[in-house]
Parts: sequence; C-alpha cells; structure tokens
Amino acid sequence: MARFLNDRKKASGKIPGSLIHLGTKKIDRPKLLLMHYTKDELVETEPENLEDCQSHIAENSVTWINIDGLHDEEMMRKLGEQFNIHGLLLEDMLDTGQRPKFAETDELLVIILKALDYDQKTRKLSSEQISMILDDTYLITLQERVGDQFDHIRDRIRKGNGRARRKSADYLTYVLLDTIVDNYLITIEVLGDIIEKMEPRIFIPKQKELMQEIYKHKTEINFLRKNIRPVKEIVLHLIENESGFIAEDNLKYFRDLNDLVVQASETIEIYQVMLNDQMMIYHASLDNRANEIMKVLTVFSAFFIPLTFFAGVYGMNFDNFPELRFEYGYLYFWIGMILITLALLVYFRRKKWF
Repeated sequence: MARFLNDRKKASGKIPGSLIHLGTKKIDRPKLLLMHYTKDELVETEPENLEDCQSHIAENSVTWINIDGLHDEEMMRKLGEQFNIHGLLLEDMLDTGQRPKFAETDELLVIILKALDYDQKTRKLSSEQISMILDDTYLITLQERVGDQFDHIRDRIRKGNGRARRKSADYLTYVLLDTIVDNYLITIEVLGDIIEKMEPRIFIPKQKELMQEIYKHKTEINFLRKNIRPVKEIVLHLIENESGFIAEDNLKYFRDLNDLVVQASETIEIYQVMLNDQMMIYHASLDNRANEIMKVLTVFSAFFIPLTFFAGVYGMNFDNFPELRFEYGYLYFWIGMILITLALLVYFRRKKWF
C-alpha cells in the first residue's frame, strides 16, 4: 500500500457518505471511555455502547467520550445518528489516509488530523488518525488504537490540576491539540538530530549507505510535511471561528498553538532544505573525489608520454642508428629518462598541479 495514500478500491464506486473503513484494523473491538466533569465532580466510566453516553451530557459540564478503534462501521453509523453527524464527515473519519481537515456545521465542529511518532529503534515514523467532534458541552475523540498519548491529560482531570476542570469543552480540545502539536515538535527534533549528525559523514570516503539514509529521511520529512502543514489551516479556522464554539477567553490559547504549528512547519522546511543540500554536497564530494583520481592518473600519463616517445624512438629497427653503438648508450638512455621525469616533477610542483 502506498504510504501517502490509502488503497481506495473498497470505496470505489460507492455512494458518497458510505461508511467504509479504509486503513488497518489495529484493535479487535472498539473501546469506549467516558469522562464527565465539572469543577467539583468527576465521573469516569467505560460504557458498553454509545447509548449509555447520552445520559451524561448536560449543560454547565464537560463530557469527553473517547472511542478507540475506527473499524466498526456499524458503531460509526450509530455515532452519526446519535450526535447528528453527516455521513460525509463520518466517511472522512473512517478513511485513515484523510488529509487533516476542519469542518463546521450548525451543531458541531469536526477536526481530523494525525498524531505522529518516531520510533528510534526501528527508525520509522508512524501515524494515527485522530478525529475530534466538538459541541458546547461535549467532545468526542476517535483514535485508531488504545494509546497513552492523552493519559497525562486524564490524570490532570482526575486530580483537578490546571484549568481543564474549570473550563469548557473547547479548552479540552485545545489541550488535546496542544499535546499532538508538542509531539510533532518532539518528533521533528528527534529526526532533525539524526539529519544533523549525518552531515559530517558526507565528507568521509566510502559511505555507500549514506545516500540511502538521506533518501529515507527525505521520505520521512515529506510525510511529516504532508500531515503537519494542514494543521495550521485547522488552527486558523478555530481562531477565526465566529460560531461561538470557541470561547473568547480561550482564543489566546489557540493563538499560542498556532505559533507552535508555524514553528513545526518552518522547522520541517529547514530540514527539507538541509537534506537537499546534503544530497548536493554528497554528489559534489563524489565528483571531487573522481576529479582527484583523474588528476592523479593524468599526471602519471604526462610522465609516461615523453618516456614512451624515447622508448619508441630507440626501439625502431633501423640499420643506421648511431646512438645504438655508443658504449654507454644504455646508461645515457636511463639518465635521460630520469632527468625528464625530474624536470616534469619540478614543473608540476611549481604549477601546484599535485
């Protein structure tokens, strides 16, 4: 399967809004986790089905419903019916290759983006699609697998630390987005450190695997760029949103989040340029080494041109060849050869040709 686009054969020819999971099934069955809280109380439970979540949603409180597992198309259909989510939006949530996007209806906001992680052992970048459905009193998050990316946020809510228990669902949305974007920066930092450490190796001879590594990291950086750049559009939509889903006093947090996304995007651009420069320098280094070899070979051939000429002249089989009868002709021949070689050597040295 292509890394930058999911196989869409299952969805080919289907009616728009058809609920078809495009991606890899990462857990056996979906798992629900509900956190309902106010400033003074907290209810945390694992409902058996979506119907059990509805009773917890109330004014002046926040209900966070987290769904792990996107492959259950029937559950997604019930989710759409229960919370009035359009089929086209559900279709996008089921497509794990969906470009990060922002959508708004009269009743809710929908955010789809990727959480990214770089495994330093396997040196491979992995992604997980996360969808957020925001209303005034609840936030629904959908993830591909059970993970601990948001566990520290749940701990803060349980302990009542920070602002989360005193704020509304839009602030919870900010906290989750901030966690994802912070992880972008960590991933970029890890990958960038590897890219920077490759630079000195460019000038070391016989680095046959270096070009393969550069191409691999270019692919990883392009994958980061594909999934992070659209997040800037999402955050700008949230800042400029006039529907009232984002409270005025929470806009400053989203503006700060926008700064982080811009920083992530600019850093990716820097590493893209750095990898391109590394490729150019690597090829230039190969060319320089080839030129050095050719220069040495050319110098050696320059030494042998006059020597070959002398050897060719005295190797001719003419009867009348006076020098052939000299008593010390052979000695004179070698003295001449040595003098020519030394003269060429001094000349090349003065010209700084080697």
